[in-house]
Amino acid sequence: MKISVNWLKEYIPVTHTVEEMANKISLTGIESSPVHNDEGLDKLVVGHITSIKKHPDSDHLNVTTVYIGEDEDIQIVCGAPNVADGQYVIVALHGAHLPEGKRIKRGKIRGQESNGMICGLDEIGVPVKYVPEAYHNGIYVFPEVVEPGSDALSVLGLSDGMIDMDITPNRADTLGMRGAAWEVGATYNEKPTFKTPKIDDSKVKENTDLTIEVENKELVPDFMTRVLKDVKVTESPLWMQRRLWNQNIQPVNSVVDAANYTMIEYGQPIQAYDLDKLENNSITVTNAHSGDKFVVDDGTSKVLNNNDLIVKSGDKILGLAGVAGGIEARVTTETKNIVLESAVFDGTSVRKAAQRHDLRGDASNRFEKGVDNGAVSDSLIRASQLIDENTTVGEISQEIVGSYTKANPTIIKGKVSHINHLMGIELSSDEIVSILDRLGFDTELNGDDLVVTVPTRRWDMSIEADVVEEVIRIYGYENLKGTLPKGMETAGGYSAKREFSNKLRNVLLGQGMDEVINFALMNKKEAADFNVINTNYTKLLHPMTEDHEVLRTSLIPGLIKNVAYNQARNNNDISIFEQARIFDRENGVDRPKEIEYIAGAISGNIFMDSWNTSAKKVDFYDVKAIVEELLSFTNIDASFDFVATNKISNLHPGQTAEIIADGQSIGFIGKLHPDYQKEQSIDDTFVFELNVDTLFGMEKRNVQAQSAPKYPSVSRDLAILVDKDIESGTLVKDIFENGGKYLSEVNIFDVYQGKNIKSNHKSLGYHLVFLNSEATLTDDQVEKAFDIIKDSLVQKFNVEIR
Repeated sequence: MKISVNWLKEYIPVTHTVEEMANKISLTGIESSPVHNDEGLDKLVVGHITSIKKHPDSDHLNVTTVYIGEDEDIQIVCGAPNVADGQYVIVALHGAHLPEGKRIKRGKIRGQESNGMICGLDEIGVPVKYVPEAYHNGIYVFPEVVEPGSDALSVLGLSDGMIDMDITPNRADTLGMRGAAWEVGATYNEKPTFKTPKIDDSKVKENTDLTIEVENKELVPDFMTRVLKDVKVTESPLWMQRRLWNQNIQPVNSVVDAANYTMIEYGQPIQAYDLDKLENNSITVTNAHSGDKFVVDDGTSKVLNNNDLIVKSGDKILGLAGVAGGIEARVTTETKNIVLESAVFDGTSVRKAAQRHDLRGDASNRFEKGVDNGAVSDSLIRASQLIDENTTVGEISQEIVGSYTKANPTIIKGKVSHINHLMGIELSSDEIVSILDRLGFDTELNGDDLVVTVPTRRWDMSIEADVVEEVIRIYGYENLKGTLPKGMETAGGYSAKREFSNKLRNVLLGQGMDEVINFALMNKKEAADFNVINTNYTKLLHPMTEDHEVLRTSLIPGLIKNVAYNQARNNNDISIFEQARIFDRENGVDRPKEIEYIAGAISGNIFMDSWNTSAKKVDFYDVKAIVEELLSFTNIDASFDFVATNKISNLHPGQTAEIIADGQSIGFIGKLHPDYQKEQSIDDTFVFELNVDTLFGMEKRNVQAQSAPKYPSVSRDLAILVDKDIESGTLVKDIFENGGKYLSEVNIFDVYQGKNIKSNHKSLGYHLVFLNSEATLTDDQVEKAFDIIKDSLVQKFNVEIR
């Protein structure tokens, strides 16, 4: 909400700069910043065109003579299609500065001298969408006589200092100039004064032209109208237009502008309809039927459903209640009789409709946050008054009430001692009462008891804590003295679970992987692609888009999208991970469990070309090594097995393994299925995912430091021929089980299949290391253990010792 300082001066004395005021208001809790619309602009004056003739060497240019308040008129060449003799216009003189660094210079245009430029509003910084439509493709013409030579920026209101208040949802009372005046006035201990809106009583007639019916009064607690007849719809006066475009509202005509002006002044949206376009002179507020079509006043069409609250007349839909007006009864310059509507609509209903149809605007913003139901009638009177003052009106009807709810002030009871206790300071009763009086609240003090009567314009207040907040922010947060906390102190630090998670994260960072953060929401197909835990989907009731309607069941889909995004931009070597929560919802339960996982995706080269190395594509065993390294840092007292599986449909059936820890599944690792990779438009990619919560809950082993061995180790190499379907991990496990207490390492160093090897067999080579930390091993000890290993492999797996 932009607060005009000149407008504010009509309510309270203003002696401070906009910078000082913005800073002061920010200190009371509403973040504000100064706005200078004329920044960087100069040498712009009002000119009066005294003559015009065609350019001798151009079909579209005109040579004008313009009086700018000096002894001699100046000549300006102008190409605007709407330039005409007698107009009062904006003139940029020689040396003038315009937005975006433009500067006007004297010169010749096709041989004719031009001493400046006649400007449109958009050329001096007003966005095109806020310029009156009549001047979109030409210069701006003042609607009234203005003194030539006067400062154009002042006349247009662009030199008016503005304060941009970033209104929080609970302070919608400041979405009107009157509410803002109370806020600024309380800050500077100045009570605002307002004029009561009045209508010419001689024009007020009893209504005989309009009937109102409100079907759902719970959603429409207030709905009031007035009929204005014999209205001459014209252009609004300049003072009103400039206040509207300074509020980012496009001036339209004297009726629509009066409605919008009232909204800015009171914070109460006003809607206007053409009475002669209504069916049977009736208005009904009701719910739409699913499939009804509504054409917005900008020409766009919307398909409604039965949750949409509408204003209609017969079969015509006049507007989406509280959201947007329609084209059916729009007020134009041809309109003779109008209906003004002032209402209160249910905020939730308005918010959902505005979001559903992508029609959020100034009116819906106010209704969804709340409006003052005590100002509904006054704002209707004010809009009628403005139209009557700015144009011709024959008669005005009495107020026509469709629904009405009495506006009652809020009564809050408290104690001065308790208020001081909650604030942590000691203010006297008089100081507290004075602050509340500055806010326009009535108070009744009886000893320590305090009764505060809050006017309807502050519907955000309901309990004693709200009174405390008002007192302390007007008193000034900057005036609070710093104090040390009392009581027991709590030592800082991470929880054991957080420490564990951080350790896993640091391991992957140490492996050269990059961390990513993805949305927890995805579409249903993505959630189904890797629903390995086979959980129920948790769907949002009102998703913003179809791509963000389901809570994720795995981190893998998000990582795949990251890979696709990077590879589409020729960044093909990807090594990323994410540590976050997935959502597991059991049958019959609405709220899902949040389970922490860590997952990674690697694609492209794992080693780059260098002077002493060659590029190497990532493979299954590279990723398996990363996972094994990660698991080694968990310090879990368990044996980890990688068991081949084909249960995950979007992973390669020959390069996928389930990770088992002492019989319990903790995750998986594998290569994406070629068909899935093609569908996602990515190259070969390997992924892994681990359940962090499960890992954290497992038994940990005690780790003790050991001195370096004093005695030498003994190694043996073992070469075997084995069926190709037997996994190396199974063989290694058996070797350890039979190798005795001195077997410390088993590493595979050779794998071969092909020529000179039995069909359906493979040759494996293992390097075994034996070590006794307390004595030197003898050959007999090693050979005995080695023989037991070989015998076991032959008996269990039918291997051939080579």
